[in-house]
Amino acid sequence: MEVAVVGDVAAEAAELLVESVAGAVAARGRAAVALTGGSSAPPLFARLQAASVPWAKAEIFFSDERAVPPDHELSNYRVAFEGLLRHVKAGGVHRIRGEAADLDGEARRYAQDLRDTLGTPPRLDLVLLGLGPDGHICSLFAGEPGSADRGETELVRHVAAPRRVDPKVERITLLPLLVVTARMAVLQVSGGAKAEVLARMVKGPEDLVACPGQWMRKATGRSVVVCDAAAASRL
Repeated sequence: MEVAVVGDVAAEAAELLVESVAGAVAARGRAAVALTGGSSAPPLFARLQAASVPWAKAEIFFSDERAVPPDHELSNYRVAFEGLLRHVKAGGVHRIRGEAADLDGEARRYAQDLRDTLGTPPRLDLVLLGLGPDGHICSLFAGEPGSADRGETELVRHVAAPRRVDPKVERITLLPLLVVTARMAVLQVSGGAKAEVLARMVKGPEDLVACPGQWMRKATGRSVVVCDAAAASRL
């Protein structure tokens, strides 16, 4: 796992996305990217609007979604659409339907969409991630035993509303298999408030229940933590 301490986290993550997508398109004719939500997403999306990316050859997935309609203020899709997707023409946008009445069924449908698009087992070219204050990535929350499940047979899961993380709404999330097998995984972390949890993720004793972000340490592809000096202060 690489750790890059940079002055502009969003700019560095955008450069890694450009690199990943260009390489995937050159090698396989298309790129499969999973976008993140959370506070790290809007600055990155703003950078990507003007980046030179072959979006028409990119399949866009999502690392997780909240159980809300796509126009809701809490929707990760809404943030991605307003910040990036309405400005580019992607080859395909694969939305998690957070408004679905049957969220377990929607998780199964999204897993099948991944298989139909990328093959079995599906492999993403790039997964973009943020690190939650409890050490979560995607919607794999600290303290939940299921967060330590790699997900060999199940790829996507409906999870209950988090007990210690806001907003407290149900989620649908990719499971760690899709993170650890991605050709590149990029985690953005900013600010001193994340310093302790980032240190635990990078160099603490392994405990995937207590700190699901440690799945980044098990990546089979390139794994990059992009952080600013404040976030890196405990490393």
